[in-house]
Amino acid sequence: MSLHIRIFVLLAGAGLHAAVAAADVVPLSFVNGLPFARVTVGATSSHMMIDSGGALGLSIPEATIRQAGSVSLLDRSTAFRDLHGKVYEVKNLVARDVVVGTTVLAPVEGQVHVEWGGAPEGPEAELTRARKTGAIGLAAFGGRPLLFDYTRKTLSIYAPGEPLGEGWQVLRLEYGKEGPHVRLVVKGKPLKFVLDTAAQVNLLDAASLPDEGRELGEVTDGAGRPLGSLTAERVKLGGAPFDGILGAPFFQRYRVLFDLPGQRLLLAPPAP
Repeated sequence: MSLHIRIFVLLAGAGLHAAVAAADVVPLSFVNGLPFARVTVGATSSHMMIDSGGALGLSIPEATIRQAGSVSLLDRSTAFRDLHGKVYEVKNLVARDVVVGTTVLAPVEGQVHVEWGGAPEGPEAELTRARKTGAIGLAAFGGRPLLFDYTRKTLSIYAPGEPLGEGWQVLRLEYGKEGPHVRLVVKGKPLKFVLDTAAQVNLLDAASLPDEGRELGEVTDGAGRPLGSLTAERVKLGGAPFDGILGAPFFQRYRVLFDLPGQRLLLAPPAP
């Protein structure tokens, strides 16, 4: 059964407004709260899950690789570990002629898609089937700022370096192998949270705040600005290089704009 987690974040200040620059606005569809967008790779087109966690470019199924005519396998592999500690090793690749919306992406590095997690029956069955088509990550977009608006069901792709307007709540954004992450202060303790569009819930490593429950109380950003209260599921992350994950509840609550080159995470309330 899917978990229903609430995150309450009260943005400081008023008058926040949307970015004003023009953008390629791409429709999103959702399965169990997770976003999918149509991605064209060479001669193929399919709805892929958008997975901001990790440093993912593209994860492409073998059938798509054969049909696309624009994917080259490389002589190297990548190993990754899921949250349960299981290790997968997959071949690396380079995909050309990749298009999202009307945005033509430069050749994108990635990996052969491997299915992990999920369930063939029950509440997760539809998501398990949908994930078979592969995934696209932030690294595929070549530094373009990306605005996720779950209320309007859109992904807006901006040109690199394009002005994004003023009035956003701005947090410092870092990016590494674990994906995009921010540092928040919970119960007086600085914690590292990965922003993961492929996570259905918010998570917190039980070892990071061993004596706390799901209600984490008031949270601030690294600059001490209040972000309201946070709720997260307590799990064992097994030595992961982060303390928690901000998933679907976070993205459902706000418009979230990733500006990787500018090292900024911009937040605003949902558009009216």
